[in-house]
Amino acid sequence: MKNNALIRIVITYLILGGTWLLIGSQFIGWLDRQYPATDLRNLYYLKNFIFLIGTAIAAVIGLNYHYSSLLNTERRYKNELIAHEKQLNDQVLLYNTVTRATNDVIWDYDIANDKLTWMSGYKEIFGHEDNEVIHNSFWAMSRVHPDDQARIIYEFEKIIKTKGNKWKAEYRYLCQDGSYKHVFDRGYLIFDDSGNPLRMLGAMQDIDVRVKHEEQLIAQNEKLREIAWHNSHEVRRPLSNLLGLIPLLKDSIGDQETLTGLVNFLEISAGELDNAVLKINDQI
Repeated sequence: MKNNALIRIVITYLILGGTWLLIGSQFIGWLDRQYPATDLRNLYYLKNFIFLIGTAIAAVIGLNYHYSSLLNTERRYKNELIAHEKQLNDQVLLYNTVTRATNDVIWDYDIANDKLTWMSGYKEIFGHEDNEVIHNSFWAMSRVHPDDQARIIYEFEKIIKTKGNKWKAEYRYLCQDGSYKHVFDRGYLIFDDSGNPLRMLGAMQDIDVRVKHEEQLIAQNEKLREIAWHNSHEVRRPLSNLLGLIPLLKDSIGDQETLTGLVNFLEISAGELDNAVLKINDQI
């Protein structure tokens, strides 16, 4: 842009200067022919002086106009940038205010400069002290659980390459005390005027209690299935024996020896049933 403006100024200078010199020389030559006895050398000096003054004034006016245009353009871009930054900051402030109610950790990632900024809740939830700005560490995902790192990096690279506007993932994040918390992370991509990824604003939600509760429910379900299995096998066997002994007892009322054997077997089956019930109670 600067080279084009300089070329236009030079071309304009050459055209105006050449035109002035040509017309001035022809005019003085005409006067010299009309008044041969008159010394017209001062006219040449005057012509050259007027040329210098005129070109200087034209150059000042041209340069002033050119740089005024540049300043106006720069001022317009600056105002647009300020307005854009204000809009982003307002959005961040609004997002930050809303997400505080949900106890989320807000982060802002400058993609071009690889600068990650934690805005609220980071120290409170994870205990880390570096809760302001972290340079050159986002892509390393150093605090993501080693078993989750490759998946998270792949998903983040994919959203950047495909220029999607939303990103979300669940993974485990390292706390200051060495433990890991389950988190649900959401990010929203912001693009520049050329459509290139500029920033990503995100909110990391602590879902560790929910996940551990789900794991507890799964363990309880497994225990209930185990109890059901014992109920169907350990309890049904002695119970079936008892049910089978009842008609035999009825038929052996007059046979003392047979009745004694059946009662002994009845006692054994009742003990097995009692042990099965006690085992189920211990499991519960």
